[in-house]
Amino acid sequence: RKVTAEETSIDQVRSKLLSLVNKATVEEVDLPLKGSEEGENHRDLLSTRALSASSSASQPVDEEAVIPYLDFSRIDSEDLRNRNRIDRIRKKFEATLNDLSNEIEGMQPNMKAFERFDDVTTRLKSSLAEYEISKDEARDAAASFNEVKSKRHELFTACFEHISKELKTIYRDLTKSSKHPLGGNAYLSLDDTEEPYAGGIKYNTMPPMKRFRDMDQLSGGEKTVAALALLFAIHSYRPAPFFVMDEVDAALDNVNVKKVCNYIKQRSGDFQCIVISLKDMFYEQADSLVGICRDVSTNSSRTLTLDLESFGDS
Repeated sequence: RKVTAEETSIDQVRSKLLSLVNKATVEEVDLPLKGSEEGENHRDLLSTRALSASSSASQPVDEEAVIPYLDFSRIDSEDLRNRNRIDRIRKKFEATLNDLSNEIEGMQPNMKAFERFDDVTTRLKSSLAEYEISKDEARDAAASFNEVKSKRHELFTACFEHISKELKTIYRDLTKSSKHPLGGNAYLSLDDTEEPYAGGIKYNTMPPMKRFRDMDQLSGGEKTVAALALLFAIHSYRPAPFFVMDEVDAALDNVNVKKVCNYIKQRSGDFQCIVISLKDMFYEQADSLVGICRDVSTNSSRTLTLDLESFGDS
C-alpha cells in the first residue's frame, strides 16, 4: 500500500508538472532547461528535444517527454520551502498579469480611424492639387512681373538717357555767350542704378566760370535757367503742343532774359509757347501780343490783341 500511495503521489506531481509545462508553453513563459543558456528560448528547445524523443517527426510533440530536460537546479530550494514567499511572488505576478490584462482590455481600437484616414488622404490630395495650381499661378505672376519690370526699366532708361543728353545741350545753349562760348554744364545722376525708378534723381548744374555747388546755393536767376533747361529737355522726349509760362523771367536779368527769348524763338517751329511776362524784351520777340487791361466804363477786364508778324523783324 505504501508503494502504491507513493506512486500515486508521484503521478499527481508529474501530472501537475506536465500541466505547468503546458501552461508555460501556451502562455510563452520561458522555463530553465538543461544545457540552455540564460535567456535562451525554451520553447524551441522543448520542441526540438521532444521531437528527438518521439519515434516520428509526424507525431505530435509529447510534453511529458520534455520533463526530463527541465533544469530544477536553477530553482532555489529555499523558495520552494518558504510557502509565504511563494505566495507573495505568485500574488505579485498575478497582480502584474491583471494590470496588463486590464490595460489590454482598455485599449479599444478607433474603428473610425480608417474613415478619418481616407478623409485626410482625400483632403491631402486636394491640397496638393491646389498647391500645384497656386505654384503655377505664382510662377506665371512672377514671370509677368519680371517682364513688366524689365519693360519698365527699359522705358525709364530710354527716357532718362534722352533727357540727360538733351539737358546738357539745352543748358549749354541757354548759358553760352560771347565771353563763354562753351556755356555751362548740367547733368543728371541716379541714386539707384539697379532700380532707378525706385530711387531719386539728382540734378546738378555748373554755370559758366563757376565751380560745382548744390542747387540750393545757386542764385535765383541760375535756378530759373536750370529749371527751364530741365523743362525743355523733358519736353523734347514727349513734345507737348504748347507751353504756358507764367513770369519765368521774374528772377532773370536782361542778359538771361534775352538768352531765354532767343532759345524759345529758335524752337518756335517745334511748339507754341504762351508766355506771361512784364518785360518788353519778350514782347519784341513774340509773334503776337495779348493784353489784359481794365475797362473803366464797364468796370471789367478787356482784352487787346496785336499781331506782330505783319511788321516783320523791324
